[in-house]
Amino acid sequence: MGLKQIDLIGEWNPQLVRELKGRLKPRNILIASTISIIGQILVYLNYKSLLPVKAGGFNRYCTASPPPNYQGGYYYNNAYCINDLKGHTMILDQLWWLDIFTFISLVGIGAFLVVGTYLLIADLSKEETRGTLNFIRLSPQSAKDIFLGKILGVPILLYLVGALALPFHLIAGLAARIPLNLILGFYGVEIASCAFFYSAALLFGLISHKNGNLQGLLASGSILWFLFVSTLWLFWFYTDVNQDVPVTTFNFLLVFNPAMSLPYLVQSTFLSNTAVGYLGLPNASELSWYGQNIWSHASASMGFMIFNFVLWTYWIAQGLKRYFHQPTATLLSKSQSYWLTGSFIVMGLGFVLQTPRSESLFVNYTILQGFLVAFSVMMMLAISPHRQAMQDWMRYRHLNKPKNLIYDLLLGEKSPSPLAFALNLAIVMLILVPAILLSPLKEYKIATLVGLLITINMILIYGTIAQWILLQKSQKRTIWVAGVLATLITLPQLCFSVLRLSTTDLVWPWFFSAFPMIGVPTQTSLFPLLLSVLGQWTALSLISFQMSRQLRQLGASNTKALLS
Repeated sequence: MGLKQIDLIGEWNPQLVRELKGRLKPRNILIASTISIIGQILVYLNYKSLLPVKAGGFNRYCTASPPPNYQGGYYYNNAYCINDLKGHTMILDQLWWLDIFTFISLVGIGAFLVVGTYLLIADLSKEETRGTLNFIRLSPQSAKDIFLGKILGVPILLYLVGALALPFHLIAGLAARIPLNLILGFYGVEIASCAFFYSAALLFGLISHKNGNLQGLLASGSILWFLFVSTLWLFWFYTDVNQDVPVTTFNFLLVFNPAMSLPYLVQSTFLSNTAVGYLGLPNASELSWYGQNIWSHASASMGFMIFNFVLWTYWIAQGLKRYFHQPTATLLSKSQSYWLTGSFIVMGLGFVLQTPRSESLFVNYTILQGFLVAFSVMMMLAISPHRQAMQDWMRYRHLNKPKNLIYDLLLGEKSPSPLAFALNLAIVMLILVPAILLSPLKEYKIATLVGLLITINMILIYGTIAQWILLQKSQKRTIWVAGVLATLITLPQLCFSVLRLSTTDLVWPWFFSAFPMIGVPTQTSLFPLLLSVLGQWTALSLISFQMSRQLRQLGASNTKALLS
């Protein structure tokens, strides 16, 4: 790269030049190039060794059926090897190239998402250790330019490995007779997924930079586990073309795995599902989003996946910009949280309404409420201010305009979050209640509505407890919040498992867990339900009262505290 090109990049993004100068050294380039080239050679030689060497046996890539009088066993779907008129063994080279293409695709997805995530988080940790992170904050660059430079520059050697492997991957796809537009669509999904996971990695790295390299291993390990499990799911259910794919809300998670687009590329080769043996499209028309069969079309499916990645990357970028320049502020403003909650529930609800069967719909709503609990925990941490911010708000809010308390609690930067959190849950109710009433749930309709109400109550209790803990004097308030919420969510489920307490034995304890909807269908009497709701409201009132009293004490001036 010449000096003129570097100067042009420096004018566009100085942070990118800083990252490139630190990594694009001859030794690093040589190592990355060697890894890529040797890796491609090994993949080619490995698959080359799988080809048959002579006729008369069975092999995955052979094309004939065994002779009628054949007495041996069967192998690779009865693909028997024969010679052509020139004495060469006939092979299905299209399938061979498809296997190479699929293998490189899966390895590439794992390498880019897992390794790239680790590199970005480790780089932020190193910046914090050297004390240069605050120096970058003081630079005139915008947060967008800084993080774009990080995303493009930190994994540059990984990009080099992928760029050198791109021709081989493209040749394998075209040799497998995959249309070029689908291959480019897969690249688009992969790029969008990298933008999402890399942005999330930067945000996670900023929040947890004090934990050293541990957070990098935690994040990349979590992504590796997610990719492994979801890819196994794809191979398990997308093998038999006649197998029914579960149409549950869990399909929402699959949209975050770029490998979800590979079945469309495999199908486009027009090879039989028996010959390929993986990543077919069984009953794809059953998968839908708000009743639209987008999964039956490759372009619509890939477009939806890209849209999903872009949507959540946008919200992560909002948190990045806000938190980078204001580390003591909340991750999101209260007004942003309302739009984010609406986005989440609208996207998730689309995966609930995939089936007209009442029992399956009830299961889908139950899973969605489980997602809602997890989402709400993250939202609590994102919009809840800490002790110092609330102390400043209590002492000086009368000096600021507007003076309307409700307005300040719903939109204020430093005001406590319970009322804003309640509005977020009201948005959830506003969208879900009409959907439940219009859904063909039949005998499960009342149970779904009651389960939603009890779940919302429990989430409100968790949110109020989280804000109350953030009022305390402890220096590790965030860790305490995470620990207490994790205990409140997991401990009841663990106790139920150890005691083997099912909903048929005793129902009311489930109403005070994170997943109360599990116990609702077996409940026939309204009295335990009303008693549970009353108990939740009582607990919420007591916690709110205690937090309000502590807030008033916190807002008192030092002089007043000494005089009293």
